Amino acid sequence: MSRTRLAHGATAIRPTEVADVHELAALRRANREHTARWEPLRDETFYTPAGQQVELELDVQAWRSGAAYPFAVLDTTARDRLIGRVALSNVVRGAWQNANLGYWIDAASCGRGHATTAVGLILQFAFEQARLHRVQPAVIPRNIASICVVQKAGFRLEGRAERYLQIGGVWEDHDIFAVTAEEWRAKRPTM
Repeated sequence: MSRTRLAHGATAIRPTEVADVHELAALRRANREHTARWEPLRDETFYTPAGQQVELELDVQAWRSGAAYPFAVLDTTARDRLIGRVALSNVVRGAWQNANLGYWIDAASCGRGHATTAVGLILQFAFEQARLHRVQPAVIPRNIASICVVQKAGFRLEGRAERYLQIGGVWEDHDIFAVTAEEWRAKRPTM
């Protein structure tokens, strides 16, 4: 699979790299409180360069095997400053051709359209390069900002999965959204 950079307006995405380690560790530390409401409990080492080194090495392995496609989200107006992450994970081939979608954006960069654009760009990658048929994010119902992102990106609500993921030590319900390649092509935004 081609490791490519995609961009639109002030936002770009490119595959994560081990060289991102210090910038990503600093970003993770700065956003610890911002992202904690939506993530599993993290060990203290996760927020260190060593912890992020492990994560980035896993990203490289996942990319090579086709199990996941993690991307750094960049602000092109700030010399491609790393501002978050967007990833297709749990890629299943065969009859399903499906991936889960996850993303987060630096608190200081929220409200500028970066998340919506990054999701649009990763959908372009998913359907045009990875040749997936379906992408599905799971969103905690109280995460209104994330629900707005997936709706703007063209996802439809499929239903609620009760006690779906353990977030912050608590089993949280999640709304399951999805978009298929056919749906995306029919209403694809121009990028």
